[in-house]
Amino acid sequence: MTESFKTPACPALGISTMPFQQYAPFFEPEELDTLTAAFNATWEELRASGLDLSSKDKITLVKRQLAQRILVSATAGGVRDLETLKKQAMRSLGGGLRPESEQMYVSEAA
Repeated sequence: MTESFKTPACPALGISTMPFQQYAPFFEPEELDTLTAAFNATWEELRASGLDLSSKDKITLVKRQLAQRILVSATAGGVRDLETLKKQAMRSLGGGLRPESEQMYVSEAA
C-alpha cells in the first residue's frame, strides 16, 4: 500500500481521510463510504483498547494493516456491511496486536 492513504484529517487523533480513495475505480461511492466508516470505527476501537500506539511508525503500521484487512474482506470476501467489516478486521488484527500493558519487552523476558 502506498503512503497516500496516511493523509490525516486530524493528526492528533490519527484519523485518516479516505484511506481507500486509490481503489475508487473498483467500488461504488457508497461502498467506499462504508469501507472508510469501517476503517474509522475500527481505528477508534483499537485506540480505545490500549494498544501501544506510542510512535508514528506504530500508528502507520497498524493503519496499513487495518486498511489491508478491510480491503481483503471487501474484495475477496465480498463483504460490504460496516459491522461485518469491522468485526473481521478486529478479529484478524487481534492476534498480532496486543494492548501496551500486555506487551513483553526483551529486558522483562530475561
